[in-house]
Amino acid sequence: MTTRIGIDFGTANTVVATWDQEHDRGVPIPLPGLDLLREAGPGPTQRVVPSLIAYADGGATRRLGAQVTEGLAETPGVTVFASTKSNVSGRAYDAPRPVGERKITGRQAATDFLGGVMALALLTVEDEDLEIVATAPVESFDGYRDWLVREVREGLPTARLRVVDEATAAAVGYRARLNPGEAFGVIDFGAGTLDVSVVRVQEPDAAGAGAGVRTIAKKGLDLGGNHIDALLAEHAIAQLRLPPGDQILRNRVFRRLLASAEAAKRRLATAERAEVAAGEAGGVTVTRGEFDALLRDKGVLRRVNQALRSALDAASARGYPAADIRQLFLVGGSCLIPAVQDVIQLHFDPEVVRLDRPLEAVAAGAAGIAGGSELYDHIQHDYAIRHVDHATGDYAFETLVEAGTAYPTPEPVKTLTVKAVHDGQRRLGLAIYELAHATYRDASAELEIAFDHAGGARATAVTPQQRQQRSMLWLNEDSPTFLTADPPATAGQDRFRLEFRIDAHKRLTVTAYDLHRHTLVLDRQPVIRLA
Repeated sequence: MTTRIGIDFGTANTVVATWDQEHDRGVPIPLPGLDLLREAGPGPTQRVVPSLIAYADGGATRRLGAQVTEGLAETPGVTVFASTKSNVSGRAYDAPRPVGERKITGRQAATDFLGGVMALALLTVEDEDLEIVATAPVESFDGYRDWLVREVREGLPTARLRVVDEATAAAVGYRARLNPGEAFGVIDFGAGTLDVSVVRVQEPDAAGAGAGVRTIAKKGLDLGGNHIDALLAEHAIAQLRLPPGDQILRNRVFRRLLASAEAAKRRLATAERAEVAAGEAGGVTVTRGEFDALLRDKGVLRRVNQALRSALDAASARGYPAADIRQLFLVGGSCLIPAVQDVIQLHFDPEVVRLDRPLEAVAAGAAGIAGGSELYDHIQHDYAIRHVDHATGDYAFETLVEAGTAYPTPEPVKTLTVKAVHDGQRRLGLAIYELAHATYRDASAELEIAFDHAGGARATAVTPQQRQQRSMLWLNEDSPTFLTADPPATAGQDRFRLEFRIDAHKRLTVTAYDLHRHTLVLDRQPVIRLA
């Protein structure tokens, strides 16, 4: 059985999730030693790996995630990289830093970090048949995907890797159902940046890669949780009595305040006060009201509001006003700040805002996509059963499920009877085919190129029969017979009545009644999975 994993590499936190078939959702994978649990507002506590990597012993030793403690960061001979995603997505340039006798760039540190996390995930699941779905930013998808495939994937030869955009993964992670043409919004307010996206659900692409999104409007700011931490640290250090003129001491205290400010910011999402401290240098208690005032006075809330307004105005100009945005998904820890949520609610009805999985949603959605979840709530292909036309003796096809059928279907999408072909037949069934959809492939070509063993080539005609064969796929070729007649069936007589439905997992199920024995022999038994 294939194990499916989704990975979201974030500026501050990275999440690794797997697909839980029983509960039909993506759930984080415990990575002991690397991960930790963090409160996430109204939703459940969420498991994350801090996006940190430390090199020690001249680069011979690496530590990842929660192994990179505050004390380790201050140890001589240890080089710590943080926020390395910005180097990959093109948002920042981090000058190469000396590690032993060599220099390491932020991009290489990002590769080492994510490759190490993926390698540990492989060891944790212990499955040779593994599929990884990683996420990439919408605005820098191509370059980011190339980095994942060519650099990170290089050390994982046993795993299959797919890449999906973060907006689609966030929507799937929140278990949304949307149709082609509909728009949704994603506010990704993490440690490094604020990105507001309004995207439109697209039809599957020509390669059959599944539904994706196209950006309608986007606004990005170099404003994130790291910036807010710095404001809190500055607020705190201004109230501490440090010796004047000692810049080295001030820098050391400020670094400690930064780490404490990050924890205080998270605490203030639910508590009325929190302390920003720097050990022996002292600390400052900050109330929720003071924190909100700091965000307002330093222009953070104004900039968030302007980014939202800019993206929504651009979307409206392209025919997608705010009222037409079906759902808004909040991603990133900074979305948990109450004052930020107040700004968002100035623009959106609370009914469309989703905030229950801000840290896990993207990775959970990636795992869900690997497990078969999509944005669509309808079937994308036509499906048919094959039978013999008694008049011509040729195969004919009868539609079983039409493209566009919404699922799940409480009532049967098709009811039919099955007859035996010959007396004494014990095994009966149906050949079920997937028919090519217009958005996937045009099978109408009349010529094709054929190559011979000597390296020559020639053009050959494509017959109507070949075109038909290439436009359909026999889905249950390995198990076309799924009914057992006991006693054996009589040729030409109706033996089974079948009712076909589609369940919530997009599986075609069959309920079968034995008309001879007047008994139910199959009750919504899955037959195939539809696309």
